[in-house]
Amino acid sequence: MKEYFRYFRWVFAATVVLAVCYGGIGLFHAMQAAPERTNKECLTEQRVFDYGDVLSEREEKKLDGLIAKRERQTGCDIVLVTLNKSLMEYARKKEPNVPYSEFVRVFAEDFYDSNGFGYNKPIGDGILLVDNWYREDDGRVYTWLCTVGRAEDEYTYERIDHLLDDVYRYVEDDPYRAYRTYINDFYNDMTGRGANTIYLPQWFPLAAATFSMICFVALHWKSKKGKKTVVPSTYVNGSPQMYKREDVFVNKIVTRRHIPKSSGGSSGSGGSGGGGGSSHSHGGHHGGGGRSR
Repeated sequence: MKEYFRYFRWVFAATVVLAVCYGGIGLFHAMQAAPERTNKECLTEQRVFDYGDVLSEREEKKLDGLIAKRERQTGCDIVLVTLNKSLMEYARKKEPNVPYSEFVRVFAEDFYDSNGFGYNKPIGDGILLVDNWYREDDGRVYTWLCTVGRAEDEYTYERIDHLLDDVYRYVEDDPYRAYRTYINDFYNDMTGRGANTIYLPQWFPLAAATFSMICFVALHWKSKKGKKTVVPSTYVNGSPQMYKREDVFVNKIVTRRHIPKSSGGSSGSGGSGGGGGSSHSHGGHHGGGGRSR
């Protein structure tokens, strides 16, 4: 048993180091608890406003519960609004020349401000997603992600695009899943667990230890094979007598056969892909970006 541990001691040591590092990362995230919510002027405790009637009551309650948890973890208000109406008249009363793509931005910023959302203060740290299912006169359906305070500081255009991409991946077929993804993506980004951060998944330590052990066995298998300890003279008294024996070939014939190469070809096919874009704009003290479908 001691020999076994001696040969594999570095594997065990690597496993322990990985386990300690992984545990330390988990403890670090656990200790990063957000401060208590200090905004006492927000006009509502509601966070899910399903005016577009795309969610069931059960789904709304589940999203409300998830938001309450993620708000404590991120220190930001997280708000979701669904609509199913034209925002043209509303938006152009406030901003006469606003384009179709930003009708929903005007609504989102007003909605955030008028309700006094913000974890630390009114119009403070937080995020709001407005998903309008109404098809405007230009034939598009628009969504806007509004970021304020710390959320605006953290969210680059790349992060906004990534979050909206994830939402749009599911929104048509499963709105609940899309909005749940919005909440969880925001949590991941704000706590350092998102796509732009390297973190260790739960299975990583075990996988790393297993991989290390396989590498060790593969590299040391040959060197640990039994060495040859018996030679011809081991059990012979005196000097062994060696008899020389030769085979003499009288004639040698070499036959060669030409093997023709097979002729043939391969064909390949190519494809092209396209991507969508998003528009970004900043209004006042708000950040954010939009998407359409």
